[in-house]
Amino acid sequence: MTMRVGLDDRIAERIVGTAMCRLNPTYGNKILCTKAALKDAIMSALDEAHEIGFLAGQKEQYGEHTPPGSPDRPAWMDIRLDDPDDLARNHIRFQPVVLRSLLGAGFRCVGDLRWVPSRELTSLHYVGFKWAGRIRAVIRRFEQGAPVVAR
Repeated sequence: MTMRVGLDDRIAERIVGTAMCRLNPTYGNKILCTKAALKDAIMSALDEAHEIGFLAGQKEQYGEHTPPGSPDRPAWMDIRLDDPDDLARNHIRFQPVVLRSLLGAGFRCVGDLRWVPSRELTSLHYVGFKWAGRIRAVIRRFEQGAPVVAR
């Protein structure tokens, strides 16, 4: 038996499970699909695995250089999620239930979300694929220095 190197087994199982669910299994757990549907499911699983690995690598490489109070920490990382004025000033708009869910999970500022993959965000109440994508887009725009707007 060979030892797998890569994703944690639990995370890999969840990614594969999500991809398989996108193929709409029958009641007998048989999957009948087109090549295009299979390709889309595999691509989404690869994208998700890449995002998890990429963000973990970024956190490992840069995480220790950007703790709160560090001079190397970008100012946008300190935008408070519990301060509506701070969010509005930075053109960040999330639904109140999404903000409550993020705050309830212990995220206090935008920087806390910097290296959180969509998979982890979607495990929170009221944060589905759409909102996880929007949250990741906000972070990407800040990292690229572009204006940020999430509606």
